Amino acid sequence: MSQITTSSSSSSSSSSSLSFFVSNNNNNNHTNKKSCFTTTLVSSSSISYLCNDLLSEIFTRLPFRSTTICKCVSKSWLELISTSHFICQFMGTQHKFYGASLVFLSPHQLMLTFPPDPYDDDDLEHDHQNKRIVISPEVFIKGTVCGCSMNVFLCSDNRYTSGYGYFLHDPINKESFKLPSLEVKKECLHAIGFTCDPFYCNEDSRRNYLDPKKCFRVVRIKSFIVRHYEFEVDVWSSETGNWRQKTVILDDGFAFAPHWSMSFAYEGGLYFMGRTSIFVYDPYHLSGETLDYPIDSDPMNIMSFGFLGSSCGDLRIADIGHNDIKVWELVSNDWELVHHVDFSGHLPNEFCADYYKRVGGFHPHEWETVYLYSFNEGIYVANLQTKKFTYIPGYQKCDLSPFHLELPLWSSSPEE
Repeated sequence: MSQITTSSSSSSSSSSSLSFFVSNNNNNNHTNKKSCFTTTLVSSSSISYLCNDLLSEIFTRLPFRSTTICKCVSKSWLELISTSHFICQFMGTQHKFYGASLVFLSPHQLMLTFPPDPYDDDDLEHDHQNKRIVISPEVFIKGTVCGCSMNVFLCSDNRYTSGYGYFLHDPINKESFKLPSLEVKKECLHAIGFTCDPFYCNEDSRRNYLDPKKCFRVVRIKSFIVRHYEFEVDVWSSETGNWRQKTVILDDGFAFAPHWSMSFAYEGGLYFMGRTSIFVYDPYHLSGETLDYPIDSDPMNIMSFGFLGSSCGDLRIADIGHNDIKVWELVSNDWELVHHVDFSGHLPNEFCADYYKRVGGFHPHEWETVYLYSFNEGIYVANLQTKKFTYIPGYQKCDLSPFHLELPLWSSSPEE
């Protein structure tokens, strides 16, 4: 845990001290999350005269909540921590140590945030280093995030299963758009999905940049836990601004799980995890099919504590047990086991024994990296290839969103 204690005198000639604990990132053994070191700085005058470079180095290594508390110490600290330069430095330091940054969607919910893939373009860093997107560690949204695609959130100002009150929100440009509502029965629960076509088709030509008008699709389905072979799907299109209803027929049928009603967007399709299979719906061609879970896996455990997502462009699914984690990759429509790691000797007993621990996500650009999460014990970065587990301090007692934000490198408007 990070702790900050400050003491100062009203006299400018009095001494002051700053004691703080930060995570020991140079320690190769990360099994003890409480291992830390103490640094004491003693100044012959007021703490306001501490070097800004040194203060920035200290603050960027603290958990965000501890850094926020430091704003109350002095006016100079408030100004330093509030600058966009410091925010960029703070997020960059998090990424350096953990491969991702964490932003608060609300005071009690976090989201993993990733920078652009450095291997997309050899000249990317040189040409666009001054155009990196800087996002605040706090991205508070008045609603629940129930979908994410191409850096845009689908949110609900009610319970997301209510079937109404949805709006789109761009956390980078801080713009929102409310979707038209459909009639719903209050006793009904709904599954929801959201995706964006990154190559928006305009005048029969495919653009390889993100169109400002982006081609969005929102899908709403009345949830059912008994197997259905035919059901209705409501689809909202950004081109028309209207909802339309389509009928889906499945030879093998499908049933939603009682506790999971969201979807993962991948290559234009929406993946809904059900009780015994995954429903894949293409909202652009208005077609659906089912996908089996991996052989010898526990579908209900995957829905509750596992993760469905992508890494390095490939669809993956993970399951976590008492002492181990398994990761499969979809190859030619079959799940292939790529990782099976026993972490009992690498993580604290408290984390392993936590029944509610789960897989928090995959790193989008590093195939061997996953994030493990427990409400009580916090977040770990796991390299499944080297079996190295790194604790991210200061994020206990927070929920972790099942969605991720992958930041673009520069503005995607046609003019650029």
